Amino acid sequence: MLPREQHLFTKEQLFERMCMALGGRVSEAISFNKVTSGAQDDLRKVTRIAYSMVKQFGMVPSIGHISFPEAQEGPAGIGRRPFSQGLQQMMDHEARLLVAKAYRHTEKVLQDNLDKLQALANALLEKEVINYEDIEALIGPPPHGPKKMIAPLRWIDAEREKQDAGEEEVPQQPPLREEPSWPK
Repeated sequence: MLPREQHLFTKEQLFERMCMALGGRVSEAISFNKVTSGAQDDLRKVTRIAYSMVKQFGMVPSIGHISFPEAQEGPAGIGRRPFSQGLQQMMDHEARLLVAKAYRHTEKVLQDNLDKLQALANALLEKEVINYEDIEALIGPPPHGPKKMIAPLRWIDAEREKQDAGEEEVPQQPPLREEPSWPK
């Protein structure tokens, strides 16, 4: 087994990811003046990012440049923590501050772009599902350049393209069988 691919993120990139995940919840609050349970998974992700920044990545000055592992559950379900209850309370406070800051920032961005939010909401009410081209037509191109679209490619087609380019021989695709080919 290969290890999971690791990515390096700056504090700013993680904050932007939190804001992006909060977009649905904030837009509900702005548009309908109420929220639903639909953002539960997004809130879980935002909370995980905030706690990772505080407890593992050393990105909060008041906690310091330290890294604590995830809580480990013992046989009785009691987690063993290598830090005090007081430090836990500080980390909880810092995580809440990060989430609140991301929420306020997301709210400001959406308020500043209320016309685009309304256009997207109206399009979703009309069609229920919109794609990237629809979004670009409604609110314009992304500020950081166009999205790079990669068309899906079947493995056999990719191998044929390699062969056409003279790179390597394409193995013959075996016929599909109903039964396994190993001995019984």
